[in-house]
Amino acid sequence: QHYYITNNLRFSDKGMAKSKREFYELPNIATSSDIINAARHSIRAAGTSRPYTPSENKRSLFTTRPTSSSSSIDLTQLTELNVTPRVLSPIDSPQTQKREEEQKNKESSNFEAYWRSKITPILAALNMEIENVDILNQVEELSECLLRGGFLTGSVVLPHQYKVKVFQCLINLLDKKDSRLLLKISRLLLCLGVYEKNLISISKLIFKLTRCENNDAIFLEEKTVHSLLNVLNQQKIEDNGLAFVYCIGALKVLSANTDNTIGDILVQYGVLQVLERHLVTCNTSNEMKGELKSSLLIQILGAFRNLCDIPATEKLLADTGVCEQLQYTMTHHYNDSEVLLNSCRLLSRMSLFTDTCNIISHNKHLLNLLLKVIDNYTNDPQLLIRCAFVLGNITGQHSHAALHLHQNGAVIESMLSLCKVYKAKLGDKTTKEKQTITKDVLCKAVRVITNTLQNEKIAVSVTPQLIKMFVSLGQIASQAKIHEISLNVLCGLNNMSYHNKEGSVFVKHRGILTDFLIRLLAVNNTAITIETLGVLGNLTQYHDVVEKLAGDKHVIEIAATLLDSENSDLVYKACGVLINITKFKEFHNKLPSKIVTQCIDVLCDVGMLDVELSTVTLYLLWNVLYLKEVKRREDETTRLLSLLTDYTDHSYCDIQSWITQFHPVAKKLIVLLDTNSEFMPL
Repeated sequence: QHYYITNNLRFSDKGMAKSKREFYELPNIATSSDIINAARHSIRAAGTSRPYTPSENKRSLFTTRPTSSSSSIDLTQLTELNVTPRVLSPIDSPQTQKREEEQKNKESSNFEAYWRSKITPILAALNMEIENVDILNQVEELSECLLRGGFLTGSVVLPHQYKVKVFQCLINLLDKKDSRLLLKISRLLLCLGVYEKNLISISKLIFKLTRCENNDAIFLEEKTVHSLLNVLNQQKIEDNGLAFVYCIGALKVLSANTDNTIGDILVQYGVLQVLERHLVTCNTSNEMKGELKSSLLIQILGAFRNLCDIPATEKLLADTGVCEQLQYTMTHHYNDSEVLLNSCRLLSRMSLFTDTCNIISHNKHLLNLLLKVIDNYTNDPQLLIRCAFVLGNITGQHSHAALHLHQNGAVIESMLSLCKVYKAKLGDKTTKEKQTITKDVLCKAVRVITNTLQNEKIAVSVTPQLIKMFVSLGQIASQAKIHEISLNVLCGLNNMSYHNKEGSVFVKHRGILTDFLIRLLAVNNTAITIETLGVLGNLTQYHDVVEKLAGDKHVIEIAATLLDSENSDLVYKACGVLINITKFKEFHNKLPSKIVTQCIDVLCDVGMLDVELSTVTLYLLWNVLYLKEVKRREDETTRLLSLLTDYTDHSYCDIQSWITQFHPVAKKLIVLLDTNSEFMPL
């Protein structure tokens, strides 16, 4: 009876479990080594880099749409003050009316006095632009006087004619170049209250100032972000759509600041809730026109995306209904590629967070939408990359989402179609940037397939077309040194090989798969070699595969050479392949003469520090030594016996996993070295 290794699980050729446990069988208890083994050899999701979104050096409002940088303010649009006549109630007596009139006259007199003494001199100085007058300080003083008078807090209503005087004075200063001065003026105008075209003009000016990164600190110091949030909180988006485009656009640009200071403040002041409220309004309102609504959505989604870099955002986003709103946005703006792109950019960030990733995974309609976008936007690579990135993250963590996409959306077929289109573009003579994008589309598409293959129901239903595409892509990627695609292909093959049994499509194609894997062993990349050996570890349970490997003079030599590697994963995988090869007697003559010494060196170097690796090395030694085809030197026997004797002494190590896994095999190997007993390979 022979034994072979596949994903470090040992199976009998007879397929029947014995009632009495043999020395090489582990007790049915969970050990720390079991956990290590599961981490090393279980099916797993393929990783990838996040889609690259270049920083907007120009800090533009839109990616492709034109923007206006006008900062002119139209005074004619100043909203008149609406004074509602007071209705005299029946209980108001003539005496009450008289007292109120006296109080009003007194307040008016106090206002006039305050205005003449505090405000008028400043306005006069600013209007005359007297030489040597510090305009910045004058505007600051004007702001403080208005604040002390209660005109900025709403406690005292500033009469219309006086508001016009302040506006006229400040507007005349908007031709200055000083950013701090312009921000002070803008904030003051916002606090005084501007509407319609005036609000649009000031919002444009503020956005224009955000486009210079050097102004970010001034925005903080002048508390302009607070004023912008107040506008978004107090005004209706339906009535001020264009102004909101620039206000939210300014917040979007500021929130992208690399040190996150402004973003932190915005989150603390509830910007996420404000943005969500306006997102809901945009999605449900029938009052806004299509182009304006799209422009607003782009700014809102962009601001959300940038704020995802703030640590506090992760939990707050999970508590909002943004995911459901994105579903609505994508459904109703399906023909607007820029809205879709910004939606997917936000989703790609959200899919990196545990809680929001889970929320997305349960939104079946949104998952179907992402797949639909991939099917219908094959000529928009930036959109494809982000959609596939989201699906890769979701399927990598949530098997139920992968199964839904497989059963209801034919996800693998969609990804195969995408791979076919972009594989053909790899040979195109285009710019380096376009080639990079093409590779990224392929990488993300293969990753989605690989991650869905973690699910057994999907893995066992793979088609010949998938295997042929994987082999074809893997060959091209290895030749072009596109290692991420190669790794994702290999990870997918690993997941397939884990689930597929005799008679499956995967097993039937083991011949072309083996040829492909042999070529990959020549690639000088550690991660690729590890993955390649992992797939071979599952395939070498078949005699014809081992025969093919042995027919290539370099394969066994490479595997044996890797036993000397300092990378423990490489050594482990190489041991697994060699164990399966050495269970067949006819291939022992292919083994290098130094293989016993190599195994002893591994045991010396690792010992109890890696129970799993030490144990699998013993299995390889057993298979090599039991047939006596490989001649061992006397010094090797002496050294190995001494080492095993020391290692099986409880004073060396009394860890449970070491005793239950390493000791039984080591003790049987000691017996083999001491006698001429007949044993079977593992």
